[in-house]
Amino acid sequence: MSFSQEKFQVEKLPSRIRLSAEIVGMQGEPNIGFVGHGYEMFGLISNAPKWYFGVNSYSALTGIRSGLFVFGITAGIQKTIVKDWLFYDAGLFLGGGGGSGAPDGGGLMVRPHLDLEAFVTKKISLRAGLSLVDFPSGAINSFNFNVGATINTDAYIANSINTTKTGSATAFFNTVEISGLSMNLLNYKKGPLKSDVIVDKSAPSISLLGAMIKTGYHNNFYGILKLGGAFIGEVDGFMMLLSGVGYEIPLTPWFSFDVKGLVGGAGGGNVQFGGGFATQIEVGTGFHFSDYLLNVSYGNTYAPNGNFESNHLDISIGKRFKLYKNPKINSIELIESSNLKKENFSFTTYNRAYFSANKKDKNGRDYDKVFNSVGFELEKRLNNTFSLVGATVWAYQGSYGAYAEGWLGLQYYYPITSSWSATAKGLLGAGGGGGIDLGSGMLYQYTLGLEKQINNRWSFILNAGQVRAVDGNFTPVLVDAGIKLNISQLVKN
Repeated sequence: MSFSQEKFQVEKLPSRIRLSAEIVGMQGEPNIGFVGHGYEMFGLISNAPKWYFGVNSYSALTGIRSGLFVFGITAGIQKTIVKDWLFYDAGLFLGGGGGSGAPDGGGLMVRPHLDLEAFVTKKISLRAGLSLVDFPSGAINSFNFNVGATINTDAYIANSINTTKTGSATAFFNTVEISGLSMNLLNYKKGPLKSDVIVDKSAPSISLLGAMIKTGYHNNFYGILKLGGAFIGEVDGFMMLLSGVGYEIPLTPWFSFDVKGLVGGAGGGNVQFGGGFATQIEVGTGFHFSDYLLNVSYGNTYAPNGNFESNHLDISIGKRFKLYKNPKINSIELIESSNLKKENFSFTTYNRAYFSANKKDKNGRDYDKVFNSVGFELEKRLNNTFSLVGATVWAYQGSYGAYAEGWLGLQYYYPITSSWSATAKGLLGAGGGGGIDLGSGMLYQYTLGLEKQINNRWSFILNAGQVRAVDGNFTPVLVDAGIKLNISQLVKN
C-alpha cells in the first residue's frame, strides 16, 4: 500500500515565555506587587532577527487592587554583550486594562524596559533591569526595578508547498491541549464579596467562562494556563488568570486521573481577593475520545492575602494536538511525510472602537460616544468555510479603563478572490468592569467583515457589527481593524 507524501515548508523561529515581577509604587495606598508573563517570537521580520514581538499580561498580586489586569503587545530588541551568555533587552509594552477602582484612567498602560539577561542553560535565562509602569490618563506612574526569567523555545510555522525536491521525514512532537473552560466557584468558606463581614454561604455560585491550555508534557508532568471571566453570579468584571503544573496518570487509553496546582491573579466584580494573589489545588478525571477531551476537576480556590476561599468545579471540552518540532532543523526546512498534516491556526491583534447609543452606565453617566479597546484573537480553521475563534478585548481609551471581555464562537468565510474573503462571525462571551452595565456579565456579538491576505504570513482584517449584553443595557456598534499572523502548525496524522 502506498501513501502520498505531502510536502511542507517549515520555518523555525526562536521564541520564549517571559516572566517578570516588580513593585509598582502607589500614592496614598499600599504598593502593588505586579507580575507579568507573555509569549514572544523573534524573526517575524525576516531582515530583523534580533527584534521580537509578543503578547503579554500583567496582574496585581499584592496591595489592595485585586482584579487589576492588563493585556497588550510588546516589541523589543535583544543584543549580545557576551557571546552565548549575557544580553541586553530593550522593549516597549502597550496595553489596556485596569480594575478594582485603581486610578487607571482610560486603561492605557505603557511599560518600557531595559534588562540584562544571562543564560543559565540553553533553555533557561534569568533577567533583571529597570522598567516604567505608566497609565498616562490615570494616576499610576512608577519607575521600578524588575526581576524575571525566560524559558527559551522555538516556534514552527508551516505552509504547504509544491516542489520536486526531497524533504526530511524526521519529526518530534509536542503535545498541546486547547479547551473551552467553565469554572464554577461554590461552597464558600470565606467571602465571597468585599461587603460581607460574615461568610455568605447562601451566595450564588460564581461561574466563569474561559479557556485552558496544557502543554510541555514530560514524564506525565505538564504546564497549564487558565483564563476566565464571570458571566453568572452578579459579579461582572471578576476574572482569574492562573498558571501552574499538573500531573496526569493514564489509567486506560481513554481515561485518566490528574492533579494540578496553580497560582496567579484574581479579582474584580467586588469579589474579596485581597491583593489579587490566588491559588488553586484540584484533582480531576479526563475522558479521551480520539483527540477530543472532556475533563472534570474539583478543588479549592484560596486568596492567601484576602477574605476568600471556596471549592470549585471545572468542566472543559477541548482537543489534543501533537505539534511538530525538531530543534535540529535549519531556520527554513522542507518536510515530507505521510504522517503529518497542516492545521491552520492564526493570531490576530486589532483595535476595537465602540460607538454607543444615548444610554447610561451603572454610575448614571452617559456612555462615551466612542471608546477604544485592544483585542486578541486565536483562530483554528475547521475547514475551508468555518473556523473556531477565541478572543479577548481590553479597554485602553475612554472612561472604562477596567473593562474587558472574553469570547468564544465561530467565523464563516466566503472567498471573493484568491486574496479577499468576506466573513461573518457570531460569538458568546463574558465581560465586565468600568461601570458598564452588563447585568450578570454574559454577552453576544455578531459581525460582518473583510479579510485581505497580504502574503503567506500576514493578513489585514476589518469587521463591523454589534455587541449586546444579555440582561444589561450595553449595546454598542463595533468596528475592528487589525492584522492577522499565520501560525499554522504541522500535527501528527
